[in-house]
Amino acid sequence: MARSSVLANLPRFHRGGFWLLIITAASSALLADHPLASTLTLNLRFLEMALWQPLTATFLYPEGQLGGLVGTLLIQWFIGGHVEERWGTARYLTLVLGSAFVGYLLTALLGLAVPQVLAAPLGGTLPADIAAVVAFGVLHARQPVHLFGALPLSGRGLAALVTALVLLGPLLRGNWPVALPTAVAALCGLLLAWRWRTPPKSGKVAARAGRRPRHLKVVDKPPLLN
Repeated sequence: MARSSVLANLPRFHRGGFWLLIITAASSALLADHPLASTLTLNLRFLEMALWQPLTATFLYPEGQLGGLVGTLLIQWFIGGHVEERWGTARYLTLVLGSAFVGYLLTALLGLAVPQVLAAPLGGTLPADIAAVVAFGVLHARQPVHLFGALPLSGRGLAALVTALVLLGPLLRGNWPVALPTAVAALCGLLLAWRWRTPPKSGKVAARAGRRPRHLKVVDKPPLLN
């Protein structure tokens, strides 16, 4: 009897989130320690008319911050994939990339008045990731979620937990400029998701026939707690 692969139970990695990860990982690996990085991440060069930085910053983590790619992998695969499956790739990328752009743009504009905001380079997909998390919370607000087979939460609770953890880290370290693009992107994601929300098509999300996702599952009924 053929054995089923462990990977067979993983949810599908949708193409929008997948290519966002691949492009960011490739550009960060190649350019994070390159002089060109100071042109593409958001920093004080924006004040010298590098006006493209709010757009390019999403796709490049600054040197020393490549660990953020792990969070992008997990969020885009296990959370964002549910949103992309619901809305389609075009609308999903509009949500996450548009929210990230607005987050970096408003941060850059604030830097015109408070240059301290841009003292350290800012970049990476974290604002896009949090926009996906917030959208998930809106679409599946009251539906129970099993995270890796445990930690039963509602979709709204999961989104609130992840967002709070991401924002509180830099705030507790006194590095509030790092949290600013992410906070703005979360608000943009909330507004867009609320505007685009539609009634759920079924009780389960991303559960294909014959398979039982073990990593992140939205269920019809409240989970049984032992």
